[in-house]
Amino acid sequence: MKAFRRTASARAPDRAESLRSDDPTGAAWHRWLLVFGGIAYGLYVSHDLGWLSLLAFGDPTWLTFGIIVLFVLSSLYCGALAFEMARQHTIWKRLHQGLTHDGASWATDYLDERRALRGADATALGDLLHERIKGRTELGWFSAGLQIKLGLLGTVIGFVIMLASIGSANDLQSQGLDTLIRGMGIGMKVSLYTTIVGLVGSMMIGIQMLVVDRAADRLFALIITLPDADHRSAD
Repeated sequence: MKAFRRTASARAPDRAESLRSDDPTGAAWHRWLLVFGGIAYGLYVSHDLGWLSLLAFGDPTWLTFGIIVLFVLSSLYCGALAFEMARQHTIWKRLHQGLTHDGASWATDYLDERRALRGADATALGDLLHERIKGRTELGWFSAGLQIKLGLLGTVIGFVIMLASIGSANDLQSQGLDTLIRGMGIGMKVSLYTTIVGLVGSMMIGIQMLVVDRAADRLFALIITLPDADHRSAD
C-alpha cells in the first residue's frame, strides 16, 4: 500500500501537467456564459411567444412565479460560483508560473497549511480543501431538487382544487356545471404549470451546476498536486 502511494505521488505531477495543459484560464466562467446565454435566448423566445407570461401569471396560487424567481436566483448563484472558480484558477496559474497575486486564494491557503502538517494531518487538510471547494456547489444542487419538489407540490395542490370543485358542485345544471368546469380548469392550470416550470427549471439549473461541478473538481485536482515550490506571495 505504501509503495502504491509513493507511485501515485510520483505520478501526481504528470497528471497535474495534463490538467494544466487542458484547462484554459477562465474556462468555467466562459462555459457558464455559453450555457446561460442559450437559456436566456430560450426565455426570450418564450416571452416573445407569450408562453413565459402565461406560465408566470396564469397560476392563481403564484407558485409557478415563485419557482421562476427561484430559478433566476439559482442561475445567478451558479454564475457567481463559475466566476469564483475561474478567478481561483487564474490565481493558481499565476502561482504556478511564479508570479505574484492579489486577493484571497484557496491554493495559497492550502500550501501554507500543508507546510506545517505531515502524514494524516496533511490528508485531512486535503479533505478540508475538498469541502471548501465542493461544499459551495451543494446549494445549487439543492435548488435544482427544490424546484422539482415545488413542481410536485403544485401538482398536488392542483388536484386538490379539482377535487374540491367536484365536491362543491350541487347539481349538474348550467350554473353548477359552469362552476365545476371553471374549478377543474383552475386546478389543471396549477397542476400543469407548476410541473412544467419545476421540471424545466431543475434541468436548466442542473446543466449549469454540471459546469460548475466539473470546474470545482479540476480546480481541486490542480491545487492538491501543486508543489510547494510553485507558491509565491505578493509583496
